[in-house]
Amino acid sequence: MSEQSSRFPSPRARRVAAVLAISGLGAGAGLIAAGCGSDDNNSDSVNNAIDSIQSQASSVQSQISTALTNANEQAQSVQSQAEDKVQSIQGEIDQDQKQDQNGGSGGYGY
Repeated sequence: MSEQSSRFPSPRARRVAAVLAISGLGAGAGLIAAGCGSDDNNSDSVNNAIDSIQSQASSVQSQISTALTNANEQAQSVQSQAEDKVQSIQGEIDQDQKQDQNGGSGGYGY
């Protein structure tokens, strides 16, 4: 029996079906694992499924990378704004302390 029966999918087809099921594409995994059609069609379907999964994974990876870059830029911006505000407030505190040491804001020395 040199030809593989379509009733028992190849190990590769089972692995792809498992990957599809994990990826939330259970319907596609069921069709591939069921071995519908000829072996050539199954091979094409498996290869197409692998290509699709790789493409989707690449797209998701790109989206994650972009999201992380944006989040990092926003975090740096917030940190910079916070540092600026702290410096501004510290400047006001320093100014108030100088005025207190000089006898108040009036400068008349009463």
